[in-house]
Amino acid sequence: MDRETAMTDVCDRQYPVAFDTVVEECDEAVVEFANGETMPLAEILGVVDDEPDAFRSEAELEEFVTSLLPEDAVGRKGYDDRGSAATESDETSF
Repeated sequence: MDRETAMTDVCDRQYPVAFDTVVEECDEAVVEFANGETMPLAEILGVVDDEPDAFRSEAELEEFVTSLLPEDAVGRKGYDDRGSAATESDETSF
């Protein structure tokens, strides 16, 4: 399952939710990265040294987990499918 689906499964609960509760209840969730690799969500959360007490919202939990993912987990670095902003080299001077 992809990261978004895994997070929806884990995040579908009443907030605030304790960090320990998330770890206990996500023991079967597996996240698939953009590069095709997978990792159990519990393993991703297992790298945390300074655990937060609780998450106040689904967005807060998702942002926290996303910050723990390996660099290549979320796709190409710097990729933006919305186009790019004009840069100096793109601008035409009259």
